[in-house]
Order: sequence, then C-alpha cells, then structure tokens
Amino acid sequence: MTINKSVNRKIFNLGEENTYSDIAALESVSFASNYNNYIFKLISKHIQGDEVLDFGAGYGNFCSYLKNNNKNVTAIEVNGEAIDRLNELSITNYKKIEKTGKKFQNIVSLNVLEHIHDDKKVFYELVNSLKLGGKIILYLPASMLIWTKLDELVQHRRRYSKKLILDLVNTDKVEIQHIHWVDFVGWATLLISKVIRLNLKFNKDSIIFYDKFLFKPLKYLDLLFKYIIGKNILVVILKIKD
Repeated sequence: MTINKSVNRKIFNLGEENTYSDIAALESVSFASNYNNYIFKLISKHIQGDEVLDFGAGYGNFCSYLKNNNKNVTAIEVNGEAIDRLNELSITNYKKIEKTGKKFQNIVSLNVLEHIHDDKKVFYELVNSLKLGGKIILYLPASMLIWTKLDELVQHRRRYSKKLILDLVNTDKVEIQHIHWVDFVGWATLLISKVIRLNLKFNKDSIIFYDKFLFKPLKYLDLLFKYIIGKNILVVILKIKD
C-alpha cells in the first residue's frame, strides 16, 4: 500500500501522539504476528503453484511470508521507502504491472484497491496480467457500517460489500470462486465504538496486547460469522477466459 507522505507528517488525535505512519502500520498490522499469520494462511491456501505477484506489496510482509514458504514472488510497489525494504529482502519489484512483461498464475492484493479511485480499471489490469486458469486473491476492508475517521485518515475511498465486489468483477473473463468475511471481532469492536462514540486508542502497544492475549481465542468466532459479516472480505477470483 502506498502512503501519501504529505499526510504522513500530520499528527492526529487518535490516542497518544499517533502519527499517520502509526495508523498505516495499524492497517498493515506489521507488528501483529498472530493476526498476520492467520490472514496469510487464509490467503495462501488458495494459491496454486509457486508463482505469485503481490500487487501493492508495501514493506513486503506478505512477500516475505511467501518467500519463506518457497514461492517465487514478484512485487508491484511505487513507494520509495517500501521499494528500499523490498530490495533488502531481495524481492523483485516493478512500479507498473506491465513492466513485468509476463502473466502470472496468482495475483494477490491486500488492502490496496480501497485506496484507488478507479478500482475497476486496476482490477481489469490485474485480470489481463493473469494466466488462464489463474487466480486473483483480494483481501479488502468491508462494511460501510463501520466507516470511521480512521478510514479517512488512511485514505480509504470505500469499504466493500458483496454488492460492490460483484460490480468490481463484472466481466465474463472471470468468476468468483470463493468469498467470505474475515475478523468478526474487529467488525464488532469498531461498530460498538462508533455507536457509543468511544475514542479507541490505536497504537502499537494496544495492537500488540490484542494480538498476543486476545486474538488467538477470539479468532474462532470467524468460523461462526465468516458468511455473515466481518471487518474484511476475502475474495478468490478465477480467470476462465482470455
């Protein structure tokens, strides 16, 4: 995910001296290892073969996970600091998908399309960069019901519903193979805080505490609510026609 550096310097009243970079880290959950591993495993089980393009790779958290699991991973990222980090990880990166000069068996994108004005145009670019029979795997923020100031600060343009997903993938070249909600507890927490106007403190310490002590037992609620509602939505899309 690309971060607007002009916003990065601002300080917002979201707890104790949180900057935009803190909020961005919250969104990527880079220091929440249990949450990260849970999401990465959910996504990875849909990957077929060894070739993966990570579109909007950010600082390479998922790329590193894939590489450690013997995947041949390529990144698309435009942020300079993120590119430096990808280079440190020895991950091949391009700023534009067409520069790769090839099509991929798997394209994954985590928390990216919600930042893009014309998400349909970008989605079609992903489709055109996908091999026949390949998969696009999207992990996106869901439910406008929990839209808060936090979404504005991280420059979200939308949170997705199933209706928006169907509109996004409206082409005869692909079909949705799998779709379900993720992180019911996160959804419920944001909804309750919004209703009672609770000023949640989103900072590194609070996220680490939640990840270490609460996430593991609470994640099993996703088994009950995965087809009802969640903070995010996981979509697996199969290319059926060139």
